[in-house]
Amino acid sequence: MRPKQFKQLASTTAIISALAMFSASAFAVPITLQSDIVKVTITDGGVFNSLIYDPTKTGNFIANTDYVAPGIPFEGFGVRTGTGSNVFNSNSGGLSIPGTTGATGGFDNAAIWSGGNNDYSITHLFYFSDTDERVNIRTTFTALTDLTDVRISRAVDPDPDNYPGGTAATANQRGIASATPPVAMEDFVGSVGNISGRPLGLFYTGPIEHNTGIVTSCCSVTDPDTYLAGGNAGNTSNSDHGIGLAFRLGDLANGQSMVWDYAYVMGGSLATIDIPGDDSTVPEPASLALLGIGLAAAGLTRRRKPFAKA
Repeated sequence: MRPKQFKQLASTTAIISALAMFSASAFAVPITLQSDIVKVTITDGGVFNSLIYDPTKTGNFIANTDYVAPGIPFEGFGVRTGTGSNVFNSNSGGLSIPGTTGATGGFDNAAIWSGGNNDYSITHLFYFSDTDERVNIRTTFTALTDLTDVRISRAVDPDPDNYPGGTAATANQRGIASATPPVAMEDFVGSVGNISGRPLGLFYTGPIEHNTGIVTSCCSVTDPDTYLAGGNAGNTSNSDHGIGLAFRLGDLANGQSMVWDYAYVMGGSLATIDIPGDDSTVPEPASLALLGIGLAAAGLTRRRKPFAKA
């Protein structure tokens, strides 16, 4: 599989300062993005209620292989600031951050969720090309007051084989030691269906402090601190466990923003999973609707060479 390019951005200030707030009661029909490889449905909570991958790349999406929908569906994100409690959205635990999802352009397949509260605003841009075997997420987090020690997570209970007669258990791991070069445990956490062999992982590499984790409570954990600590199920497991990725943004002044890209990655097997390569390229500010602000911190982005998969 040829390497793919994956763009990352570092912190900047005053990005998308006019982001609108939305009522918690304003819900719309979920938006489905679909290529011949990936089909994902995104709710007004900014979370997935379906994610299906077709290894034949013909648009043959089999309901029994849905990573999210079977059993107790779980996909979500959480936010902590300072010593405050975890505030989160998930399709199994409720929506604490009001917002709405709408279609957007600029990519083959894209939708954007916008939301927030009195302390911060968040956007999640979900996007992928027609040839990608992943769903990229570009998150913009903007402080609306001075905030300390901001942490944010993304997590899922992967269930590609959870159908009648199947199993909810997956083989889970942090990092990919067999890759060349190896993928670090803090950069990748993934699962492989024990029957189908289909993998689903979360991946990020870049300048923001981050870590991954496997958790024993499959269907509820969005707490960023749990994943920043490496989870609670060790570096490998084979059970109905959850996986997640978390970021520590640090202290943010009123009006300061951070923007970064990460991804849910898929493939026919762990050996061919669609880990993005990084060319350390930052899009022009106009492409992100930046308000005339340059990306002064872009030089902090470190390079990552695409790896050859076994």
